[in-house]
Amino acid sequence: MEFCPECGKLLIPKKKGKSKMLVCAKCGYEGKLEKGESYEVQDEVEHKASDLTEVVEVTNEEGLSEAELEARRERFIEGIDFLETE
Repeated sequence: MEFCPECGKLLIPKKKGKSKMLVCAKCGYEGKLEKGESYEVQDEVEHKASDLTEVVEVTNEEGLSEAELEARRERFIEGIDFLETE
């Protein structure tokens, strides 16, 4: 990991033609990447529970028992309550 000598921001590896450069996204500084040096860009994102999407599939309710219908209603209400508390 290298930082820009002009503004101190992180330098990002980019290809420019056949050569590889380290570029500052803030001030535009460019430094040549020496042969044999390699960099890997990797992002990690942490999600909160409220960022997740729940998929609800609605199917025909005919033929379901009263207990199955009640279980569906309860899950639906729990989902609504969860969204209202976020």
